[in-house]
Amino acid sequence: MWWLLEAGIRRQLEQAQAAGIVPTAEQQSQFMAFHGSASAQSSSRIMAVAGDTAEITVKGVLTKEPNFLAMLFGGGNTTFPEIINALAEAEANPAIAKVVLAVDSPGGTVAGLFETLAAIEAFSKPIESVVSDLAASAAFALVASTDKITATNRATSFGSVGIVASFAVDEDVVTITSTDAPKKRPDVTTEEGVAAVREELDALHEIFVDAIAAGRGTTPEEVNAKFGQGATLLAGEALKRGMIDAVTVAQPSLAVVASADIKPAAHKGGNDSEKGPMDLQELKAQHPAVYAAAVGVGAEQGVKDERDRVSAHLTMGEASGDMKTAVAAIGDGSGMTNSLQAAYLAAGMNRRDVDNRQEDDKGAKAGDGLTPEDNKDAEAEAGAGILAAAAATCGVELEA
Repeated sequence: MWWLLEAGIRRQLEQAQAAGIVPTAEQQSQFMAFHGSASAQSSSRIMAVAGDTAEITVKGVLTKEPNFLAMLFGGGNTTFPEIINALAEAEANPAIAKVVLAVDSPGGTVAGLFETLAAIEAFSKPIESVVSDLAASAAFALVASTDKITATNRATSFGSVGIVASFAVDEDVVTITSTDAPKKRPDVTTEEGVAAVREELDALHEIFVDAIAAGRGTTPEEVNAKFGQGATLLAGEALKRGMIDAVTVAQPSLAVVASADIKPAAHKGGNDSEKGPMDLQELKAQHPAVYAAAVGVGAEQGVKDERDRVSAHLTMGEASGDMKTAVAAIGDGSGMTNSLQAAYLAAGMNRRDVDNRQEDDKGAKAGDGLTPEDNKDAEAEAGAGILAAAAATCGVELEA
């Protein structure tokens, strides 16, 4: 498989494959049901619409088909067909005026990438990218094809421009090709074999770099020379080299550092350049009715959001049998991220496998003096304690 993927994630996937971590047919079926079919026309899993803007989430390893290992080791798994379908829906919806790609991805496979780049190129409405942590390799090619790229923080990384292939060498296997097809199975332990593989990689690299250059309005030579030569660059350096257009930086109020050829948006304080953001006390003094409504609704919404967050973790923890992860996530304030969902899903699958193997050994944990019911009660009590603490933080009382 040809990868356009950041090196660290690629190594994890290859190590997992080498270790024989392969989902069973049942696990794969459940994963597909959880993830959704890549060929499905609905893109509700990755697209949300607010006002006239559609946000398409591009997270984790990018593949042509849903991939169980990519989901577990790559921080999530978005498929290229999902992105293409989301763009088609946004194009067809007259209420959507623009699209934002919310990206955090180490890249993915060559298969499916160029069809997706073609879909972005054919998209008629404004489209920009906002990158939260990483846009590497295939993911960088996607964002490079949009109208504007903004990094949400200075630690965001971009680049990893290049094609890579990995080969496992088995000394017990001898491969022989027909006389006129010496490049069909190149021997990568020889200089000739390496040269044959690199020839194919270079051809793909040329197409890949051409796409990035076209998207960024530069030349392939500039991309090869200035865009990291296979390395990833932090947002500030990427901005200097023309790889991206803006970086959001944390100041007393958020500001955006943009490149010279991007016009900054008007200051939200109005025409008075000296006027800063209005604080709560000023809002209360000048607009008491608005203040009362904002504070009331905000507090109520905060309580509701906290209840929903805690409830989601307790539900997933109980369903998967992984209350330890649930209690930890509730305690440290974590939302229901793709990584945590993957952890719950894996825990549920593992628990079911263990239950199937130990069906007749229900007393295996009796050595600690507690029955399975006692353990379940203890987990429930711990979850209830966390829920009560969260409620107290929000200043509300839980109903019995």
